[in-house]
Amino acid sequence: MKVKVLKIRISDQFQNMDEAVLNDYLERYEIIDLHTQLILSDVNYWSVFINYEEKERKVILNKTNAGFEEELTEEEMIIYNKLKHWRAEKARESQLPPYIIFHNAHLMSIARHKPSNFEDLENVSGLGKVKIEKYGAEIIEVLESA
Repeated sequence: MKVKVLKIRISDQFQNMDEAVLNDYLERYEIIDLHTQLILSDVNYWSVFINYEEKERKVILNKTNAGFEEELTEEEMIIYNKLKHWRAEKARESQLPPYIIFHNAHLMSIARHKPSNFEDLENVSGLGKVKIEKYGAEIIEVLESA
């Protein structure tokens, strides 16, 4: 069992970003136990104490993967860069780190496989239902304009 302590600052400037980090963490790991405590100080925050385990890595045969070691073609690199630009804009609008929106590996997979609809997006490794619902239409739009 592993332990992680996160801080959720209660301020308009940081709260959304801190919550996104926590949500990403909760999604990536198998949570055993979680405790919270409100800390009142110069900057009020929730302290979140998490006991967790690594999730078992499953090999999903029906999903496609693009590894970091694979080189993208020139066309795929153009798409990848457009997706990175889109992600940077989304991150800026949402006041989140870009990796919370999508990791580079996800963008590489999208660039390699060029999904044209929501069903195709579901077959790209690492793209969950929530992110597809939230960003799917915009991703397809970026791909169509590439």
